Amino acid sequence: MNTLDWLTKYEAVAVWLEGIALLAIFIWDRVDATRDHKETVAQLKLAQDQIKLSQNAERAWVMTELVWPQGELKVVFGASRQGDQPQLETTTVMVKLVCKNQGRSPAWIDTIQAYVEIVETRLKDLPPAVGHRTQHIPPVGPIAPGDEKWKILHLQTPGQPKNNQLLSIFVLVEYRDIFEQKRITTCGYTVSGSHLDRQDQFPDRNVNT
Repeated sequence: MNTLDWLTKYEAVAVWLEGIALLAIFIWDRVDATRDHKETVAQLKLAQDQIKLSQNAERAWVMTELVWPQGELKVVFGASRQGDQPQLETTTVMVKLVCKNQGRSPAWIDTIQAYVEIVETRLKDLPPAVGHRTQHIPPVGPIAPGDEKWKILHLQTPGQPKNNQLLSIFVLVEYRDIFEQKRITTCGYTVSGSHLDRQDQFPDRNVNT
């Protein structure tokens, strides 16, 4: 059998084998590319995690607390009447909001929202803070690392607490740091007599992100 006859006879086999070889090369390239892609994704995720850890280490951490101005109870009860309308009773609470930057970079306070409400002594029935109508408070400005700033809040609610009721205060502070990340810190307090107690039993009212 001469060469021409051999090529003619086995041409189909040769084409078939070539097709298998090309398919194998294609599959191997895909497998190799997939492996490289997975390695690249893993490396990118590792780099992102390292960046996040670095930012968390250098970020601003604004913590908030409420205290009585000059250490004294500041609750004022008022009443007013317009014409023949029923008398309107109000309760105003004056508290000192202290914002402390416990992080390693400056913090810029963007907004402060707060409210006071009358609640039953059964604090397990305390309504959620989300969606409540709040008073907007002027921000306190930038806070350097390790520094603190404060502002006196005048919070008012309709009505006056009875013997079986308490005053509940909620404050939300929105701020950002050098990484331009928007962050939130909140605090909830209860006024019972002359005591101002943090609502530690409600984690959703004491959040720092």
